[in-house]
Amino acid sequence: MELARFKPFLLGVGIILGAIVVVFALKALKPQTEKEETTKPPLMVRTVIASHKEQVVFSTFQGDVRAKTDIELVTQVTGKVMLVSDKFIEGGEFKAGETLLQIDDADYLVALKSAQASVASAQVDIDIERATAATNAKEWLDLQDKPIEEANPLRLNKPQIDRANARLDAAKAELAAAMLNYNRTKISAPFDGRIMSKSAELGQFMARGSSIGRVFATQTMEVRIPMTDVQISELGLTLGYSARAAGTDGLPATVTVLFGAEQHLWQGFVKSVDASVDSTTRLFFATVAVDNPFKQHAGQTVPLVPGLFVDVQLSSPNKLSGLQVPRTALRNGNQVYVYQDDKLRFKNVKTVYTSREMVILSEDTNSELVLGDAVITSPVPGAYEGMPIKLPEGLLADGVEGIESPDAESSIVIEAKVDVVEQPLDSMIEEPQEQRLEGLEVDALDASHDQQAAEEIVSPESSGGGSNDAAEPG
Repeated sequence: MELARFKPFLLGVGIILGAIVVVFALKALKPQTEKEETTKPPLMVRTVIASHKEQVVFSTFQGDVRAKTDIELVTQVTGKVMLVSDKFIEGGEFKAGETLLQIDDADYLVALKSAQASVASAQVDIDIERATAATNAKEWLDLQDKPIEEANPLRLNKPQIDRANARLDAAKAELAAAMLNYNRTKISAPFDGRIMSKSAELGQFMARGSSIGRVFATQTMEVRIPMTDVQISELGLTLGYSARAAGTDGLPATVTVLFGAEQHLWQGFVKSVDASVDSTTRLFFATVAVDNPFKQHAGQTVPLVPGLFVDVQLSSPNKLSGLQVPRTALRNGNQVYVYQDDKLRFKNVKTVYTSREMVILSEDTNSELVLGDAVITSPVPGAYEGMPIKLPEGLLADGVEGIESPDAESSIVIEAKVDVVEQPLDSMIEEPQEQRLEGLEVDALDASHDQQAAEEIVSPESSGGGSNDAAEPG
């Protein structure tokens, strides 16, 4: 009875132990899988050989034209406008000193006459005092019989003469002021120029300091162009550059503008480079001056006027030299990938010049890239130092040749040889129409035979079932 009571428990324990034994037995008998190490094949790359290049740098900039001298004309006297020149219109051309507008000068003419009279009166007073002084000096010598140096200055009338001279000087000053105000009734500019805007008309009353218009000189036009520090270095300029201080005309520049369907150009010079950076754009500005823009070309129909948006082309005074590679070979701005012994190598470089197609890298001692290095131009995802790479099959790095064109992206040069076989003239004559039709019929029969064979292969009878989308031959 005791054994029958524990029989279910023992049976369960036996089952569990049996299951454990089976599990361990299956694990022991499980076949061991062999681990296969897979190696990633080397990446195929394209290369070019770093070659020596000398390049004249051409850079194109854009900017607005402005006049070197641009002033606002204001009145220096008060009065009514009594005369306006026919040239005093927007766009009107005038000469230096030419009267553009005149203020009513009646009051100033009266003041001028009064000042002239005051000068004449002061001159008479001084003549009288001098004559009196001469008489007093003679009386001193005749009556006192003493040297003239011992005479009292008041007796010789010297203070009276000094007072008369002072009055004469004051009268002359008033005359000069009256003459100046009178001349200021005629408003002109001290240079040859043109009218930009006008704000006064005939009969209008103008107060002192009122603006009558804006004018600019046509002698010199300027173009302000933005530059980066790299462009300044490429063109051989420096911050704070001044052509006058350097004793030269400046770096030559060509200013062009497309007006309508015709292009116009002017020759100018870079006169200066700012010594400060623009806080908004973080760029530097240079000033290009164009002298006599209205007279450079006799047949010029479009003048170089303020406000025009123009292109400015500059070229470096000296050729830049270095190692030339395509622009796609430059990585991170200062690095290139080089193929060496089937491995990828990193080399740091310094850019001397860059364009859309190619870059010129420095050849100085600090540059790791040397002439003849095979520079990689193709994309290299996940690049690292020593990465396995290879060139196209059957070609070695030693067979890579240099390039002259910046557009070249492959270092492999293949010469295609063409064997020219002379054929008789008769073989070049077109075949008769009948022969060509016979050939077409034979091709059609062959095609029909091939189609029938294909239908037999996919038909239910031959395949033992399945669908056949091809139409049965009729």
